[in-house]
Amino acid sequence: MVIFILAAVWAVVLLPPWLRKRSEGDPTDSIVSFRRQLSTLARTAPSWNGSRPAAIARRAQASAERRRRRREILFRLTAATLFTLVMALVVQGLAIALFAVAAALLVTYTVLLIRAERQRLERHAKVRYLPQAERAEPQLLLRRSASQ
Repeated sequence: MVIFILAAVWAVVLLPPWLRKRSEGDPTDSIVSFRRQLSTLARTAPSWNGSRPAAIARRAQASAERRRRRREILFRLTAATLFTLVMALVVQGLAIALFAVAAALLVTYTVLLIRAERQRLERHAKVRYLPQAERAEPQLLLRRSASQ
């Protein structure tokens, strides 16, 4: 009951200023919001301005590094699972629990790898980047406009 009363008091105190601010609808808010969204888009958009081969090479290198790291993790999880299996057969007791944990981790990681690969293939099949128009150098544009 006390919590309900406190919530009602807070609602009475905070709700009117919030509603008043929402109803006023300051026109600069939409402009500020639009500019913020544009800057977010500009930061996240791929930049292909002349450095396309370098960007592709970096992406391929990162992909190769990612595959190597995933293969190493999969190998270590498999080795840990096999080791704990041998220990569970020989020692039993706590080793059985360790084997169960290692096997669960191996299965979970394998499922996640398969899921990530399927998503990558789906993204590759669906996403197509628009061709980027070649941009003329600003100095060349200035020379062209000055000569005309």
